[in-house]
Amino acid sequence: MKILILAIVIGMIGCQTPMRRNTPPSPSKPETERPTPSTPANPTPEVEDGRPVMDDNLAPDEVEVENKPPKPVPRLPKVGVIFGPGGGKVFGQIGVLQEFQKNKIPIYNVAGIEMGALTASIYAWRGSANDTEWQMFKIKGEDILKKGLILSKRAGDFDVIQNIVKSAFHNLKAEDFKKPFACPALNLEKNKMYVMNRGNLEALLPYCIPYPPLFKPYQKNISAVREVKALADHLRKQGANYIVLINVLGGSAFKTPINDSDSVENLVWAEISSQMVKESSHVDYTITVNLDSYSVLDFENKRDMMQKGSSQANRAVRDLAEKLGL
Repeated sequence: MKILILAIVIGMIGCQTPMRRNTPPSPSKPETERPTPSTPANPTPEVEDGRPVMDDNLAPDEVEVENKPPKPVPRLPKVGVIFGPGGGKVFGQIGVLQEFQKNKIPIYNVAGIEMGALTASIYAWRGSANDTEWQMFKIKGEDILKKGLILSKRAGDFDVIQNIVKSAFHNLKAEDFKKPFACPALNLEKNKMYVMNRGNLEALLPYCIPYPPLFKPYQKNISAVREVKALADHLRKQGANYIVLINVLGGSAFKTPINDSDSVENLVWAEISSQMVKESSHVDYTITVNLDSYSVLDFENKRDMMQKGSSQANRAVRDLAEKLGL
């Protein structure tokens, strides 16, 4: 009997599931031991058969670049303004100036290209949008065009604008202005660009403003219409730390062409319009005004262009004021 009981007990013990022991987890390997893919210091393009793989959707002269973060806004902004080229369209710049004045954005220094040099110089004299409007509205379209492209099929002399300059500045020098002023001139004989910023305005502006089809070269000098970067650098050297470009060549250059769409003059200004878009990379902020309903030869619709400049720039200038903390 004892033997039977003992056999039953042993059988019951053998049928029980053995208990699992709680063993501490094995320590994981430190991160430093994990293999990581090596990353080259400078990323290289994908290669196929030893040649870079090109995106078929890119034109030959296009390059993909990573978006750079916006430049930080200076704590104490000193705003420099570049008034771009545009012939008669520069009346739109007066409207933009009015928006600056409404939003109390202080302008530290200015520069102007082609007819934009006239707008910039008049503003620099007293720093007033109202004075700029008053002086610029003295320009009469029939006076500019009667010797120019419309009737004589060639660019006119600078004499007409010179009369406006004499009337506005009364022998003033650029050094006497309330705001520092500069404009670029290209000497065709020497193939050299000069930034003009000193001397009598009657002697200085004829080097910076002439450009076809409005005016023929002055002593072999024309406006250096593509020198936005040079002007931005100049304004910064003078102390400006935030550069704004006013571009009145927005829209299509073929909507209201000079002569006809395929004329040399119209194609030149179409290229300048395209160049202004590229040159905007050299400034901190661009205000673009679309005046493509008007020709660069239009000096009759001054008020309409000024009002459109104001209405179109309203939002952009308010955004600029907020960006500058004003």
